[in-house]
Amino acid sequence: MKLTRRQSLWILAGNAAAAAASESLQDVWQRIARETDGTVGAAALDIGSSHIVSLNGDDRFPMASVCKLPIAMHMLALVDEGKLARDQDIEVLPQDVVRSVSPIAERWPAERRFRVDEMIELMVARSDNTAVETFFRMEGPAIGARVRSWTAGGVRVDRPESQCNRDRRANLQQFLKDPRDTGTPAGTVQLLARLFRGELLSAPSTARLIEILKATTTFPTRLKGLLPSGTVVAHKTGSSGVDDGMAAATNDSGVIFLPGGRQLAVSVYIKASTKSDEVRDSIIARISRAAFDAYR
Repeated sequence: MKLTRRQSLWILAGNAAAAAASESLQDVWQRIARETDGTVGAAALDIGSSHIVSLNGDDRFPMASVCKLPIAMHMLALVDEGKLARDQDIEVLPQDVVRSVSPIAERWPAERRFRVDEMIELMVARSDNTAVETFFRMEGPAIGARVRSWTAGGVRVDRPESQCNRDRRANLQQFLKDPRDTGTPAGTVQLLARLFRGELLSAPSTARLIEILKATTTFPTRLKGLLPSGTVVAHKTGSSGVDDGMAAATNDSGVIFLPGGRQLAVSVYIKASTKSDEVRDSIIARISRAAFDAYR
């Protein structure tokens, strides 16, 4: 379709405004990032227009529990393919049980079988570590292959979280250099955008996962921390332990529902920081609020 001169001018003006907003937002993010001794990566992508702004957007960061989002997507893809059912029961084996951060572990061994749908919900919304270990035992290599095909390597899932934690504690500096189980901010928001556009899962699976992401209870002080009251955020957080005073990973990635119905995918990663939990969470919250203000 041939555009009129007026339509062309509107598009050019919109592109210029978007470019100016990108520069301004990057400047704000850079000032905020200077408050940590670690490295900050951030990206924001308007899902409707695909306009993206990033800071260290192609750098790799340990995902920590953000990995539970692509793992949940893989499990729902199996449902879409007829290889699994959401109401199907799965047995949790002794080697799957992780006592820290796990509602499932609190119920095990009195309960040993759990529905797939409930396990996905607990894994994402409450960051259940037993659920992720169970799914990884079942599907490990297949998860990694599918996620690579979805993200061209922008998000990687290679090891169970328990193994990541052991490797991190054994050699923190080597862990921080390892490309396995990492995400780039730009790759993460692209994955979120593809999910929310319905490009990767069926409509029912997409709707269910978005519902679960909206119900996330972990770290409301991060992406949601400084947003206006009532703002809906569908997100997944991730945190490593602190080793020798350094946090390998402090993360939050998700979609902010903007006024007027637009959706903004935002991913913030912080690695190798010795600052307090409060400072790291505040950095993520301020980056998120700056993105909200720039795009609303």
